[in-house]
Amino acid sequence: MQSGNWFAALELAEEGKNACLGWLLPDLLEDSTCIPNQPKLAQIQQLLNPTTAIVYWHLSPYALHTFILIENKPPVVLQTSSQNLQQFETWTKTWNEEYSKHRKGKDSLPEAQPTWRDHLPSTLQKLSEILDIAAIVNIINDQESNSIQNLILIPHRDLHLFPLHAIFPDNFTISYLPSAQIGINLKKFNPNPTPIHQLPILSIENPNHEGYGSLPYAEIESAAINQLFPISQQLDEEKATNQNVINALQNNYGILHFTGHGFYNFNNPLKSALVLSGKDLLTLEEIYNIPNLNKYQLVTLSACETAITNQQTITAEYVGLVSAFLAQGVNTVISTLWTVPDISSGFFMVYFYWQLKKGKPPALALKKSQKWLSNLTFAKLERIYKLIFSKLPREEVPLRPFIRPYIAAIPSMSIAEKQQKLYANPYYWAGFTITGF
Repeated sequence: MQSGNWFAALELAEEGKNACLGWLLPDLLEDSTCIPNQPKLAQIQQLLNPTTAIVYWHLSPYALHTFILIENKPPVVLQTSSQNLQQFETWTKTWNEEYSKHRKGKDSLPEAQPTWRDHLPSTLQKLSEILDIAAIVNIINDQESNSIQNLILIPHRDLHLFPLHAIFPDNFTISYLPSAQIGINLKKFNPNPTPIHQLPILSIENPNHEGYGSLPYAEIESAAINQLFPISQQLDEEKATNQNVINALQNNYGILHFTGHGFYNFNNPLKSALVLSGKDLLTLEEIYNIPNLNKYQLVTLSACETAITNQQTITAEYVGLVSAFLAQGVNTVISTLWTVPDISSGFFMVYFYWQLKKGKPPALALKKSQKWLSNLTFAKLERIYKLIFSKLPREEVPLRPFIRPYIAAIPSMSIAEKQQKLYANPYYWAGFTITGF
């Protein structure tokens, strides 16, 4: 960077990211047509098109650089000031401390004290200022055709932990990649994917695991989603054992929807896992070794913190549950950055699949779902409940008994109550991320 060779700097940053990914997932990049782990700028630019740009960050103890890649243009590079870097370090420390209290339930007492969730809108606004998102957007919009609608975000180190999509204007449709090489590989492995709304679905629903509480709305969420697909297999509660899940995954359903608990193992990332029935787990290491997962176009992990990666050691920072599925050739993975209440998560997921069923691509479906949930009111919910209820078979359980009381109760609310936005805080919708294509 100091010599002004931005192309070489970007290529070196990408080489570093892929070295980290390959450290724990050694076969992740084996099919690369590049020099091992070292794609050149021309290959990275294959991910671009007239409507798609890349925002690529590199964070060091000395500087934060933002590379902005636009088709048929040389990269534009922004460098933060040392003051901004110090602000980012302070911001990150505060985020980690407040979120840690939130995870442990300590931010609920005393009630008068603002919590991590309460601070979230202003916290994200501060992050936007530190990263100078306004300058990034101005560069992207300052094009002759002004046609860029899609952004691929490639974070670095701590930036993997934050909902960067929530600090960009909502006129962009945003997805993530752990590295550019992952995107290059996915495009090569799946050049002509089947439209997702035409695929069958494997639904793993609320496994009954010792030590983890039940998710009351998981069954409702899964039932509503399965109604949208003519072919589905459900593994719920005691049926969702390690062996049953691994066997079912090899049946090439095309879509995997997991509703339940997950965790990240900071000491040993390969032991990060989805929680299954009894004492069973499905670890990152096992996911990485299941054959034929590249037949899946979409994996949705409607679980706690499934997008989390390790910021504590550089070799593990890009390796999480999402990386394991991408390494297997899965086109798109939906995951979460933090624990989301199961009722709002259920609303979100049902609407997301509804959008997919209407033919929307996953990134656009996710964006529409985030906007929809942030504007959801009881009045809108009443209309949706009536629409769903009218289409359900009379013998359908559990959706009919779940919806019926809401249809009865909402009409008696005041106009003000009906118009109140239930989930406007980014806490409810910004934690959902989409990685891949």
